[in-house]
This record gives sequence, structure tokens and C-alpha cells, in this order.
Amino acid sequence: MKRRSRLFPRLPGSPAPQLVLLVAGLSLLATPLLAAGTYGPATVNRMTDVTLRLAPVSLRSALLEYRQHLDRGVKETLASVDSAEREAILSEAEREYALLPSLARSLEPFERVAWHFGRLAALAYLANDPLAAKGDARAASVHQDFLDYLERKQPLMKVSFDGYEAPPFSGDVRAYLGRRLSGAGRYREAILFCYFPEGRRVSSDTFDDQSNAFGAAQSVLSHAVSDAAKLWFYAWKSMDGDVSATPFFRGEAR
Repeated sequence: MKRRSRLFPRLPGSPAPQLVLLVAGLSLLATPLLAAGTYGPATVNRMTDVTLRLAPVSLRSALLEYRQHLDRGVKETLASVDSAEREAILSEAEREYALLPSLARSLEPFERVAWHFGRLAALAYLANDPLAAKGDARAASVHQDFLDYLERKQPLMKVSFDGYEAPPFSGDVRAYLGRRLSGAGRYREAILFCYFPEGRRVSSDTFDDQSNAFGAAQSVLSHAVSDAAKLWFYAWKSMDGDVSATPFFRGEAR
């Protein structure tokens, strides 16, 4: 049996850990495959792995212990939230970020907390999907092909952390992710330039590893994990979690 976090002990009357894990396992089997228009499984796994490496050590340790619940939160959110629905992404991210401290105060089982951290990360990933804009027929026509391209090429891509000040996060999730969504146009144009070099659609199989599409994909991955890591950091801090051992964080821990 897995050890439960001391920060979130089982409450009287709550289901036994074995039952929680059994239900979670059945729910995981019932989780739908990632919906069309979301990132592929290898890409999602890599983004979550990198986000975990950027997390405060105390949070990383807890989430790794409940990794299946974290992953389920990511996958279920990617399957249920349309990446083209800007308002849905912003509203859900705002709600998830505000919910996490209340889970700490009510001493919810950490399985549930991990699931919500997964949801928050997935919403950050969706906010960085460059081809999800509505009303762009060219972007819609190549969207799935680009995500398949990202799936094939992501092992070759370098993922970097933007840092805690680039751009800074003031606590306003809607404003922060809204800026990401608004800035997606330049990456979209760089990708479309490769798909329509002479006005005619070509396959991503024709792209080389120095193309605009490859560079845009690296930026998309980097921004996605940077945003997820930043939201995790400040959410964990608001839950009175220990952030003193956080990679690349140079500010005041408290």
C-alpha cells in the first residue's frame, strides 16, 4: 500500500486507500483516448516529465508518488477541453488554480490533489497550442498533422524553461494565459509558412530539422511546460507547500 501524504491524511469516513486506488484504476481504464486536436501521448508524457523536473522538490516527490492520478488529470482534461475554446481554457485554469488551496485547507486525499494539478498543467498545455485558433481554415486543415509531427520529432527537440520572470506571473491566471493565447499568432504563421510554401499544402514529412515549424514546435513545448511549472509553483506556495528547493527559482521562498 502506498504511503499517504502527511499533509493530506485520510479523513474519517473517507474511502479506504485500496478502494480509492481501485476506483482510480478503473477510471483510468475508462478514460478516453486524447481527443483529436490535442497533443499526442508521447508529447504529453514528455511535457509532464519536464514540468515535474521543474517543480519544487517537495511537490515533485508527492506527485511522483501519485503519478497515475496526475497523468489521469492531464489526459482527461486534454480529452474534454477544446483547445480552440479560449474562454473555456481561461475559466477552467482560473478555477483550478483557485481550487487547490481549498483542497489543502480541507485536507483532501492527495490522490484528488494530484488529479487537479494534472488538470492545471493540461490547461497550460492547451493555452500554448498554436493552431487551435477558430476561423483559420488553413490552421484547421493542418492542425492534426502538426501535432503528429510534434509527436514524431519531440525526442529531437530541446525544451527550455522560460524562467520565473519571463513573463512574470502576478497571480492572475486569466491574464497570464490570456497573453499566451494572444501571442500564438506568430508561431501559427511560422508553421503555416512551412505547410504552404508556395500556396499549396505540403506534408510535414517535407520539413527538415532547421525549419520554422521545428523551431516553433520547440518554443511551443518550452512555453507549455514553463507555464505549467510556474502555475504549479505558485499554487503549491499558496498551499503552504515548501518551495525552498525549486530549480531555477532565485526569489524569496516565503
